[in-house]
Amino acid sequence: MRLFVAVMPPEDVIGTLAQEITELKKLPGADRLRWTGRPGWHFTLAFYGEVGEELLPELSDRLGRAARRTEPFPLALRGGGQFGRGKVLWTGADGD
Repeated sequence: MRLFVAVMPPEDVIGTLAQEITELKKLPGADRLRWTGRPGWHFTLAFYGEVGEELLPELSDRLGRAARRTEPFPLALRGGGQFGRGKVLWTGADGD
């Protein structure tokens, strides 16, 4: 299975992002795109690609330990763009 690690933004950030996306959907050609719903919005931290199912328990344990050791930190939405021949939109993050 294809795996990645992500951080889910808080609801106030999702709301701000939703306002921007509403404006993007008004642009010419936007109706030809497949838009991801809010539950799919995330900040990718690491992409693992194809991972064997037998590695999931250890990977989950390690990621859980790393998450517990990490203090909350502020981020702000900054910039954006597209990749995948214009099929994927992204917004950047700024902060420590």
